[in-house]
Amino acid sequence: MALAGSCLVCGCAGAVHRLPEVNYGDIATAQAEVGMTPPPQRRPVSDDEVARTLRNAIQLVRAPAAHLCHEMDVGVCDWRFQLSRSREMNAGATGYGQIVLNRGIVEFAANDEEVCMVVAHEIGHHAANHVARGVRNQMIGALIGVAIVGIAGAVAGSAPTSDTTQMAAQLGGQIGHLSFSKEQEREADYLAAAILYRAGIDLDKARGLLLSMAAGSQQMATAFLDTHPAGPERVAAWDRAVAEIRAARGRLPPRA
Repeated sequence: MALAGSCLVCGCAGAVHRLPEVNYGDIATAQAEVGMTPPPQRRPVSDDEVARTLRNAIQLVRAPAAHLCHEMDVGVCDWRFQLSRSREMNAGATGYGQIVLNRGIVEFAANDEEVCMVVAHEIGHHAANHVARGVRNQMIGALIGVAIVGIAGAVAGSAPTSDTTQMAAQLGGQIGHLSFSKEQEREADYLAAAILYRAGIDLDKARGLLLSMAAGSQQMATAFLDTHPAGPERVAAWDRAVAEIRAARGRLPPRA
C-alpha cells in the first residue's frame, strides 16, 4: 500500500522538459572517473574576493538565464541573491525568486566557471518552478500518507492513533517531495548547462564541481529517499545534457 501511494505521488509532477536518458554504462564510466578525483579542498579567501566572485558569476549568467526563463514561461524570472556566511559548499533556491549562496561555494570552487554553475543551477530551479511544485507535492504526499493509514486501519479493524497519523503524514510528505526532487535536480543541472552554454562559459571547467562534489560525498549509488542523484549519476546526466545542448546549439529540449 505504501509503495502504491508513493507511486501516486510520483505521478503528480515531473520535469518540465524531456531529459536525456542515462544508462548503466554512463554511470559506470562516471564512477571510475569520480574514483580517481580528489575531494574538494577549501582555500582561504577574503570577504572581498567572495563578494566579487559571486557578483561576477551573477552578472555573467543573469542575462542568458533571464532569456531562457522567459522562453520557458513557467517559473520565476526575477531573482534576489543573498550571500550566506556559511562555509558549507551549498546553495539554495527558496521562496519567490530567493537564491542563497554560501561563502563555502567560493572557498571550495576550483575556478569561476564552477561558481557560475552553482548560480545557474539555482536559477534553473526557479525557472522551472520547482519550489512551488515541491511544496504542492509535499501537501499531496501528506494527504495520501494519512489516507493509507486510514485504509490499513479499517482493514485491520482498528482506528489509527494520532501518532501514527502524524508519522504517515510526515513520511507521505517526504515521499511526495523526494520522489520529484531527483528529477528536479537533473533538470536544474540541465538548465544550468544551457545557461552556461548561452553565456559562453566553459562547460568542461564547470563540470569539475560535480566531480569533486561526488568525490567528497563518496555516495556511489542513489537511494529512494535521497534528495539528489548520487554523484556518478549526476556527472553522467550532466555529460548527456551537455552533449545534447551542444548538438542543439543551446536550444531547450521538448516539453515532457
